[in-house]
Amino acid sequence: MLRVYSTVVRELDRRLQRDHGISLDSYGVLITLITQPGSQLTIGQLGERRVLTPSGISRAVDKLAKEQLVARTANPADGRSLLVGLTPYGVQRLREAQVTHHSTVRELLFDNLDQHHIKTLGDIWEKAIPGSVSSPIWPL
Repeated sequence: MLRVYSTVVRELDRRLQRDHGISLDSYGVLITLITQPGSQLTIGQLGERRVLTPSGISRAVDKLAKEQLVARTANPADGRSLLVGLTPYGVQRLREAQVTHHSTVRELLFDNLDQHHIKTLGDIWEKAIPGSVSSPIWPL
């Protein structure tokens, strides 16, 4: 499992950087934001969802903001926190990177599996860690 994970993650990062100038970590932040209402979260929520420390998420958001992929705005619900949201340019870059991400995952993980193998794999992951396949929220 760890060999497969490591191989896929390394290759995803390599291809995303080569083709889009976006690291896999940056892609993870962007894909997390796009799944939220208004494509935004507080920086604290974003850090929790990406399993990053406060300083780690701050660095990631700083880099993405510098590239104009995300923007920080005051949180109208809580003046003490900031919202991080995708910019239109960030959405465009994410959509381009998704093509590479999806094709790489298909190639490395699924091209050699049939539907039975894929279902069995999902059943195994769900049995090992309930919710890993069925839960709409990540991380569990």
